[in-house]
Amino acid sequence: MPIYKYLLFLCGQIGMMSLARFLYQWILKFGNQKNSETVLFDPIILGSAFVAFRIFDGLSDPIAGKITDTWKRKGFQRRSLLLFTFFLAPIGLAITFSCNHQLSQPINWLLLIIGLFIFFIGYTFYAIPYWSLIDDYSLNNNTIRSKLSGLLGLGIVIGSGIGNGVSGFLINSYGYGNTGVLFALGSIFLMILPFWASPKKMLKEPSSKATQNEAGTLWAGIISALKNRRFLALIALFGGSQMSFAIMTAAAPFIAQDLLGGSERDSAALMGPLIGAAIPFFFFVPKLQIRFGWLKCMLWASIALAVVYLCSGLLGSDLIFSPLVTAAFVFGMGGPMVAILLGVEAEGVVDCAKSNSATNSVGTYWGAFNLVVKILNGMAVFMASILISMQNQWGIIAVRSMSFLAGLCLIFGVIIYYLLRPDENETVSK
Repeated sequence: MPIYKYLLFLCGQIGMMSLARFLYQWILKFGNQKNSETVLFDPIILGSAFVAFRIFDGLSDPIAGKITDTWKRKGFQRRSLLLFTFFLAPIGLAITFSCNHQLSQPINWLLLIIGLFIFFIGYTFYAIPYWSLIDDYSLNNNTIRSKLSGLLGLGIVIGSGIGNGVSGFLINSYGYGNTGVLFALGSIFLMILPFWASPKKMLKEPSSKATQNEAGTLWAGIISALKNRRFLALIALFGGSQMSFAIMTAAAPFIAQDLLGGSERDSAALMGPLIGAAIPFFFFVPKLQIRFGWLKCMLWASIALAVVYLCSGLLGSDLIFSPLVTAAFVFGMGGPMVAILLGVEAEGVVDCAKSNSATNSVGTYWGAFNLVVKILNGMAVFMASILISMQNQWGIIAVRSMSFLAGLCLIFGVIIYYLLRPDENETVSK
């Protein structure tokens, strides 16, 4: 594949993750806006609503995976599914952040529910076929597949920098509603670009598996995927890391304001060093993956990142020049581990799918993976919302507790990995 097609493929992940990280970081802070001491949304109720949508989101992933695989088996190209969904999540985000104190509470809740519903439908039915394209676009070339997998991880980091960092400056200047519209417009443009990243060979030749018979029922495919022990190990490790990402994303604005005494835009001082350290490390991820295998890479990265997050719970002191510089240094230390975890995720899912199934089940495996991980992610945001609601009683201890909780999620993921790890005689993918 020429470089420009790799860039087109990357743009989809940047657009989608910019939206997702914007939502995950600011939804609780957005709902906590006060007008005459009245918050826009109660933190516990908002957290509960978010969990409900994450569960709905997770349950819809297997359906999206089944549709994706069926579409491919019938001789259609999976990339064409992007044309039906690339605009939905951006529209949902814009509607969600249009809520404000000038509207009545019922209207705000209606907008929130409609916005989140459209967002998660669009996110799921775009993400599953898009992520599955690393199998289609690689044309069974493991080197290309590894590069595309790394690009998905790189897209998460760049998207996080935009959604977590740049968004703070825009919110400070234009408010939540206008910033949501700006993010929606930018993401609509980026999310359609992977459609044109297809290799020429695939454009000329339909899938060789197009005549394949339908591979069982929806849940039979999910159950088959979850019986793969290497796949369960991946879910355990990445489930823990995803929960920690969700918690730290929600915690960043509170750390910037309550611990460091800054404003929304100062969240960039936290995410900037992390992203700055993660991006160059993506060049080393394929080599580490080949040398140690994706399971071992995820294991050690999870342990190291847990230490960083636990240390971030102690932020607020001037150990290195000032509290802000100290925070930047601590977050920057997590960059290499984040690069490893995100860079090997897609490779692990596709590798498990292709090694444990005689049919084209990459979409089904993505559905099974997200079914579990997204529900855990929603639970993580709900736990963060509980800690936020305790700020009046606990003060900054509630904010510090979010960092400790993020670290514990990673540790529990590692523990569960050891309970689910493959047998000694099972070959670990390289």
